Amino acid sequence: MQDIEKKAVEYFTNNRDFLESNHPHIFQKIETFEKDIEKQRKKEKYSLEYINGYFDVQEIESQNFLYARDSTQFSKELSDLVNYSKSSFIFDGFAMFKDYELHKDDFDDKLKGLEGIYPIMSYYLNNIPTNPQMISIEKFIFIGLGLGLHLLPTDKKIDALEYFLIEDDVELFRLSLFTTPYYEIDAQITFSIGENKETFSEIFKQFLSNSFFRNKYLKYLYFTAHNDEKIKLIKNALASQTFSSFPYKTLLQKYTRQLTYISQKYKFIDFSTQFTRSFISDKPLLIVAAGPSFMQNIQWLKENHQYFTILAVSAVLNKLSELDIEADIVTHLDGFEISKKHLSGFQTKGYLQNSILLAGSFTPQDVLEKFSKENVYIMEELGTNYHDGFDSFTGPCVGSTSVFQAILLNFKDIYTLGLDLALDDAGNSHSASHEITNAKYDKKKLDVLHNSISFRGDFFPVKGNFKREVYTNPLFYSSLQALHSAIKVLKNETQKIYNLSDGAYIQNTLPIHAQELSLSQRLDKKELHKELVQLLDIYATKKLSPEDIQSFHKRLAFAKKVKATLLKYQRTPLILQKELYLHNLISLILEILVEPTRENSTLVNIYDYFFSYSIPIIFDFFNTQKLHEISKHIENFDRMLQEEMLSICETYEKRLESFLRNQ
Repeated sequence: MQDIEKKAVEYFTNNRDFLESNHPHIFQKIETFEKDIEKQRKKEKYSLEYINGYFDVQEIESQNFLYARDSTQFSKELSDLVNYSKSSFIFDGFAMFKDYELHKDDFDDKLKGLEGIYPIMSYYLNNIPTNPQMISIEKFIFIGLGLGLHLLPTDKKIDALEYFLIEDDVELFRLSLFTTPYYEIDAQITFSIGENKETFSEIFKQFLSNSFFRNKYLKYLYFTAHNDEKIKLIKNALASQTFSSFPYKTLLQKYTRQLTYISQKYKFIDFSTQFTRSFISDKPLLIVAAGPSFMQNIQWLKENHQYFTILAVSAVLNKLSELDIEADIVTHLDGFEISKKHLSGFQTKGYLQNSILLAGSFTPQDVLEKFSKENVYIMEELGTNYHDGFDSFTGPCVGSTSVFQAILLNFKDIYTLGLDLALDDAGNSHSASHEITNAKYDKKKLDVLHNSISFRGDFFPVKGNFKREVYTNPLFYSSLQALHSAIKVLKNETQKIYNLSDGAYIQNTLPIHAQELSLSQRLDKKELHKELVQLLDIYATKKLSPEDIQSFHKRLAFAKKVKATLLKYQRTPLILQKELYLHNLISLILEILVEPTRENSTLVNIYDYFFSYSIPIIFDFFNTQKLHEISKHIENFDRMLQEEMLSICETYEKRLESFLRNQ
């Protein structure tokens, strides 16, 4: 027994040193926990027990044991579950589609955004063996650690390059430091210990960004005593990866559509910093979004809209026009054809005569033309910097972006309605008026963990604005994360944000029911419109400076440099040995994905989206047992890659050249 205690203390000491040197934020969590116990701010919940030759954890209050059996044997059995199959204990990084040729004529404009990747997907799916097995497991996730006794046997079995270790209970993790020598794991380790939803999601995104080319299939092992919330959050992070939810060709279109609007002398507005206080700052602003609370409070809105500056997302315009509620400011980001329906079914010309449009640069021309040109302000797309110093803060949805706009416009009192970002009691995702994306879900099944990964898939509970908890999904949760992160940075001390929605709680906002508000001063909407235009014009421009024009020439020079790199790669004899081919592929990618600057960031971002989708497919294909005709597969994948890499560059180059000819 003395030797066991000595070994446990040795593990603990070495683990602390390891954490302090390599993972100081985890070390600090342990330190904080120990100080809380020492100062009696917390009570220990567990005791570490050695019983019949094995360690177990006893919960002090209930006297129940975590393992309640031989933990060494249990951990071996758990480790034995790990296999190399691509169909069990696995997270699929993104969806793939087979035989796209049969359906491509029916693709909408969003699906067309992946045109160059469909052949790569289809080739993979048509040439992979039945019941494919991995050659090696490179990234691995442990969901729940317990005493960590299954880690080293698993590591010895698979020898992965990267591990993601999850444990929600800091005290339990501290006890595992006595039983598991984490410092002996010779791999890159990412820890998530006792993290809340928001922090966990950020840490996992960082894990994904490490060696992104290994992300097609992520193997995992689930410790049964751990809850499944983190599984849902992992699936949420995978479903909301920007490269899969916003295709690379769509990004190319988004970046270059902006050039058309610059040439047409539309006004571009700078939202890089908060506006100075102005004559509109003291006028209350109401953001009207399309969540279920919008229709639930429609009568109140009809009776009180004249007391607010109304900032409405385009999805609610149809209903507002029906009620003769004037939108002072309209926000629209979506560039897909289907989004035009938001401005159909009512007479837009008269209704929108005095409405200002704050548009994303991807907004379709047809939408811009619904408004008077002098009332249209286009936001500089994040990362383009076509106008020097211009920038914007955009969220995953138009509702969250509207909040950022309101803060930056420096309204003192901001109210949000319909920004639910959660299901209502009936299971609706949006108000009934938002027919494009509204969906209804069976609330009895929201806790079910689905096998598929979807942007609108698994629901999980979050804190409600008025209720104890509400259910959100990956799409909504990404907006919640953006709001939680950005509001505390953007909002100044004089500003207050009131949340009138019966949905998710938004940090740094104040919950209040609409019926509790008491406003007495009606706004002169004609005068308000003049004031808004006067203010926005201070921060807007229709022109490019000589320096901006020079920047475009540098962008074109960078595109030609990338094209020369690709043509050089094309002329180099193709190496048909798998490891060398994949190594050369990474070298090419690193040569293209250089450190972003003002001049290269747009093209680099497009290639980043393309590579994030295509390269993991190729790497995973060659990480498959019982593959035949390796050289043929290399030739085919490389041909498809080369065609699309050149197509991206040539399209971007031609659009820049066309733009510069007209300047």
